[in-house]
Amino acid sequence: MLPPAPVLPEPPAAEGEASGPRSRWRLAVGAAALLVVLVVGSSLLSVPYVALRPGSVRPVSQQIVVEDARSFPPEQSVAFTTVNVGSVSLLEALAGWLDDGVDVLPEERVRGSRSADENRRYNAQLMDTSKLTAIAVAQEHLGEDVRITTSGTIVRQIEGGSPAASVLELDDVIVAVDGQPVDVPDQIGTLLQPGGPGATHTLTVERPAGSTSQIDVEVTTVALPTEPNRAVIGIVPEDRIVDFDFPIDVTIDSGDVGGPSAGLAFTLAVIDVLTAGELTGGLRVAVTGTMSLDGTVGPVGGGAQKAVTVRSSDYDVFLVPSSEFDEVQRSVGGDLEVIAVDSLTDALAALASLGGDPAVLAR
Repeated sequence: MLPPAPVLPEPPAAEGEASGPRSRWRLAVGAAALLVVLVVGSSLLSVPYVALRPGSVRPVSQQIVVEDARSFPPEQSVAFTTVNVGSVSLLEALAGWLDDGVDVLPEERVRGSRSADENRRYNAQLMDTSKLTAIAVAQEHLGEDVRITTSGTIVRQIEGGSPAASVLELDDVIVAVDGQPVDVPDQIGTLLQPGGPGATHTLTVERPAGSTSQIDVEVTTVALPTEPNRAVIGIVPEDRIVDFDFPIDVTIDSGDVGGPSAGLAFTLAVIDVLTAGELTGGLRVAVTGTMSLDGTVGPVGGGAQKAVTVRSSDYDVFLVPSSEFDEVQRSVGGDLEVIAVDSLTDALAALASLGGDPAVLAR
């Protein structure tokens, strides 16, 4: 019978090294501390991104003041929609990417080369222009004679890979085409048509905007895909308006909101206030979309975030630019009716189909 095996002592831990449960406890504490450092650090570390989050829905009619003319404030006002846009930390960006109601985008894509302060001023200017344009379009729809003075076309967007992309910058002001001043609303498109697609034109550009510095650049037009005979250069233009002469004195208080996205809502609300009857037919109608002087409705982005806000605020109808319809439709769910529009005429027709007062809509 063999003797029992000797029990050997456990080897001592190396210098500076713990053993057994104490070692595991220290590792756990270290891992937890590291996790805390990472979380705190990521919550403080800024990144070059901004988050678009759901904002608010704001009735317009109560913010419209009419002087020296009759007004008819409706019981149920058209409302405009907003999106909250703000800088994010690394942790907030990561959380936003996992949230279907939040869009996290590169800062440059939203603000361009502008600083945060410059971007606030820029959006305030867009809001001022949006309100004046809406008042003009509404009064012209009602048969009033609105006189508009312009001084050039502002380059608000540039399509990637377009002829304009290599020679123009955001916020450039095109003051002349081939030596002819751009001083009439919506004139830039007409001045680019001679020679048709493929023709080269000289643009006189004010850069930076508001200065006396001007440069000449050459650009060759291309055909608009949907209209092969129409020449374009790939920009979204905005008339730089010097003055409006309104027959009816109307003002809109937009509060602290900036940007152009309430243009269509403002236009509809002004029409509603200046005419008897209910434009909305008593429904709760939210609206998004820019408004051009020719009555065209344009996209503004943030459709998913606005859809969340409109749905949670129990609105009946949401009018949106047609290019944003699919995005909004995917985000709303429930019983909210989403209607795509491309113009003021489309929007008025949609409201008529919902029971809007024909006396208002037919003007």
